[in-house]
Amino acid sequence: MNENQKDKGLMKAMKEQPQFQLPSNFTFRTMKKVEQSILQHEKKVEQRTLLAIIVASLFLIASCISYLYIYLGDYLKEHFQHTLSVGKEVLDMQIPSVYILIMAMTPLLMLFDRWMRKQYFRHHS
Repeated sequence: MNENQKDKGLMKAMKEQPQFQLPSNFTFRTMKKVEQSILQHEKKVEQRTLLAIIVASLFLIASCISYLYIYLGDYLKEHFQHTLSVGKEVLDMQIPSVYILIMAMTPLLMLFDRWMRKQYFRHHS
């Protein structure tokens, strides 16, 4: 009988205890906060990627300019000085085939980059 009273006392105490109710839109607000957090993280990653691309591009441009200056600097100076001193004489300089290849590949790579970006944004938008 003592145990029966204890059980009844516990049941009564449990019923008298205020019950905590979650708001009706709790899951909606929680999911919205999670989505916002994910979007902020994606923006940070995209900003870091953009910064890395800019730094890499600047490095490549500086490398290309330094390469041209080191290997063709004297040659270019000589021809430009000769052209300026003579007047309107045509600059007779042969372009190495490597530069022709680079000039041909640049637009192709830019088109490929544009296509890849369209594919990326189509799947991630």
